[in-house]
Amino acid sequence: MPREAGLFEAANGSVVNGYYLIRKGGANIPPMWIERAKASRKKREKELGELLKAKSIDAVALLKEWDIAYQKECFYHGIRVLLELERKGKAKY
Repeated sequence: MPREAGLFEAANGSVVNGYYLIRKGGANIPPMWIERAKASRKKREKELGELLKAKSIDAVALLKEWDIAYQKECFYHGIRVLLELERKGKAKY
């Protein structure tokens, strides 16, 4: 059973806090987490673009959702880079 991806909330969106939480538990950030976070953000972009072009007030809620998805994507990517730096001394991203 896959575990709940609550690391973003537990770390309050901080890459550094998330990195230390991961290190404490010995876990990893699978590349799929980054891909899923990106897919979550990208699936909102077409509708968001249309709402922004139309200057619709409905864009505000969707824009907030998009922003959170973008923050999560960057968060997981940042932790992944820090873990690679720790393991290999360099990152490929």
